[in-house]
Amino acid sequence: MCEKSKTVMWKLYNFIFITTFFCTSCCIYSFSGVSTGIKSIYIPTFENESLKYGLEDTFTKSVIDAFIEDNRLKVSEKSNADAVLLITITSYKRTPYTYDESENVKEYKIEISANVVLKKFGSDEEIFKQSNFNEWATYYPETEEEENGIDKVAKKFADKIIRKLLESW
Repeated sequence: MCEKSKTVMWKLYNFIFITTFFCTSCCIYSFSGVSTGIKSIYIPTFENESLKYGLEDTFTKSVIDAFIEDNRLKVSEKSNADAVLLITITSYKRTPYTYDESENVKEYKIEISANVVLKKFGSDEEIFKQSNFNEWATYYPETEEEENGIDKVAKKFADKIIRKLLESW
């Protein structure tokens, strides 16, 4: 075998080895989220410091529903919970996002910010804390109401909360 063929074969073997290594290592997933001993969570109605009325109810319901659907932590009453999730909505913005050729608003962007704290019950230990927790979504005013946009943001917010909280442990 000539020297050039050996070099090509060596590169091919290296490529196969590295590709196999990365493919198999990326497929391994483990969840250690409940390693803190928390099995249940109490989610009181969020505080709303924004100027948009009613966000606290929509966002609280969305987060509770997401925890129930996820099923890694049980949503429970205050007296039975291991931890409490405290969220304060700090701002709400609705701004034009896209325009049509006549410069009419085609799509609006809704963005919310919140402060998020997860605490163990019976202590001041903060398991998770993040200020300016942001999420956004868009809606089309010709076919949707502003409430549809708020619901989209609430769903994305809830999914992000689940990811951040459970994957941070």
